[in-house]
Amino acid sequence: MTSKTICPFLFFIFTFVCSTIGQSEYLTLMGKVVDKKTKQPVPLAHVGIPEKGIGTTTGFDGGFVFKLPKANINSKLTVSCMGYETYEKSASSFQNGSVISLEQANNQLAEVVVMDKDAIVNIIRQAVKNIPKNYPNEATNTLAFYRESLTDDSLRYRYLAEGVLKVYKPTYKNDKEGQVGLVQGRKINLQDPLDTSFYSGLSSGHMAAHRFDFVKNREDFIDEAYFPYYKYWIESTTTYNGKHVWVIGFGKEENPTTDGKTKKKKKRSLADRLTGKREGDDGATASARMKGRIFIEKDSYAFIKAEFEVTKEGLRKGNDYPLYVGSWKANKYVVNYRKHEGKWYFGDALREGVRSNGGRYANEIKTTEITDEKGNQIPYLERLERGNEFVELTGKYDEDFWKNYNVTPMSEGLTESMTQYKNMLKAQEAFSEANRLAIQQKRDSIEAAELQRRKEELAKNEEITKEQLEDVDYVPESLRKVDNVKKKFRKTKMLFGLGTHLISSGADPMTINYFDGDGEQILSLTNDISERDFEVIGRWEFDIAFHKNMFVRFGWGFDFWKSTYRERGIGLGFQTNMTPKRRPILLRGVAQYSYLRYYRMVGNAENDYGRFKVEGERFRGKEVRLSYGSHFHNLNLSGELSIELNRSRELYFRGTYHYAFASGQDIWFKETKQPSRKDHRLPLSSSRLEITSNDAPFRERIMPLESLSFTVGLLFK
Repeated sequence: MTSKTICPFLFFIFTFVCSTIGQSEYLTLMGKVVDKKTKQPVPLAHVGIPEKGIGTTTGFDGGFVFKLPKANINSKLTVSCMGYETYEKSASSFQNGSVISLEQANNQLAEVVVMDKDAIVNIIRQAVKNIPKNYPNEATNTLAFYRESLTDDSLRYRYLAEGVLKVYKPTYKNDKEGQVGLVQGRKINLQDPLDTSFYSGLSSGHMAAHRFDFVKNREDFIDEAYFPYYKYWIESTTTYNGKHVWVIGFGKEENPTTDGKTKKKKKRSLADRLTGKREGDDGATASARMKGRIFIEKDSYAFIKAEFEVTKEGLRKGNDYPLYVGSWKANKYVVNYRKHEGKWYFGDALREGVRSNGGRYANEIKTTEITDEKGNQIPYLERLERGNEFVELTGKYDEDFWKNYNVTPMSEGLTESMTQYKNMLKAQEAFSEANRLAIQQKRDSIEAAELQRRKEELAKNEEITKEQLEDVDYVPESLRKVDNVKKKFRKTKMLFGLGTHLISSGADPMTINYFDGDGEQILSLTNDISERDFEVIGRWEFDIAFHKNMFVRFGWGFDFWKSTYRERGIGLGFQTNMTPKRRPILLRGVAQYSYLRYYRMVGNAENDYGRFKVEGERFRGKEVRLSYGSHFHNLNLSGELSIELNRSRELYFRGTYHYAFASGQDIWFKETKQPSRKDHRLPLSSSRLEITSNDAPFRERIMPLESLSFTVGLLFK
């Protein structure tokens, strides 16, 4: 084969291999869902493969785009919506562009239309009782699509942020909040697309899959303790997936059948534990904070949907996590659950809030895939904190960003804003060359600054090579997912600890005599110093870092008993992360100089002499406490193991070796029973002191030159 034939042949092979690798393992199904009778679009209908736990939602125009794995091409594609008969068809026979017509269901449940409050409350009570039966009994993992947006007071959209999230949800048997990890995300400044700076001031939006799960959180309207403060009624009946559904309205009970107090609940809800006492706990006055309606399947007594809003009275509470935190004029919610393998899972939620300045904030979450295996927690380094602002975690906007992930359509307002944005980009093409170059330069400068920031972040990672840093387009996949979620370098850290200093001290008996300048006795005391092997010590310290692994530590130690233990120190420390790819476990070493004063009380001496001085300090109390002790100049060498509990708190364990390279002995004088108590220490070398033990002069140290201490505590950063 000649070189002329080899080159085209190799080119053909290369093209074939690349095209084979690039073939998607997913099919994209597109269509529209309408009402069969009215021909109007059916928004927010669920489109998916229930048996596989994957799906998406129709937009306000009824349209949908569903990305289906090729392996599931022979599965049944279902379209379901409250009040309609469920549509089913083989995915393999679906034609792109098809219009799916849903037929309205027959809603005849005359026997339950009229009920008194007690009967309706019993329905809700039974639904709560059936939660362990109807919802997952084990932790679960799901994939979800999240979107949030914010407008100004003129209702112009400020930004859009979206992301694919990994969601870990604990079992419905408890009220523990779950975890969230970011797979990938994007954002755009809709007021100025060339500006990459964002500010929302709103955190925890990405926790929506946990925050808005009213079944797991046992929100007030399904909480037994709050039943007296709500009125309930059968608003209507409908069907879902061929099953009859009660639609129960709820609101404030004008004349609650209670004395205005609620008894303390045996188990506090998630909101109670996170924010402290809520209305109704410990006899506090309670009230209905929400109004809306809940949907309960008749046969299984499963909560399958809720639509509710917070009343003006409820909004007076500024911190009502998990629903909201801050000052709001309104907050409305729609929450849906989806059935998979006989259990109901959190499906989707939409929250629309009105800020105090009139701006609108919306965040929505949609479960797009359910994993059948037992749930595993999100790896620590990929986990998003509750206090994060989602808009700070995502990357820049890209038209072809989502690849094979299922996403949800935008609202009408967002769609209009995005259309305006795209039109603006097209208009830029018609600008003069000078304007076009100016815009391009601004974009390039922004991207260059972003690239420099990324390089600085990547440079901190020891696994990144210089060659990779020189590649301007290089961003490792693992870091692209979580690089914006990494801990920020915090220069100051606070430490609070409790521990013990192993000090063997005591001498018996001890006699202390104090004389004036003429040799007349002022104070005299004979008593035993009780034996003690250790002191319980509290420690407060703070670190100032001048490098990510080097810091200066300032520390103070203090006692809790009738001893006097006062230590202050300064030193240098280093740290290393022993688990860089998992939850950080840090090893620290610290060398400190400290000055320690340690005195043990001998007893209280009666002052019959009257006023006297101790090196210029005037004493006049009728009773003076005398303590014997030492002061030390120490070299402290500490080893510390610290486990990061979350990105703002660590639990540490410390062992310290204390070596005293200089010391001296003192008597400490302190007045008692005085409004303003004077105290002063006097060295044993003073000619006015006479210290004996067993009739022999005594000048021993109160503690050894070498000792050990152990501390456990929390580090805050």
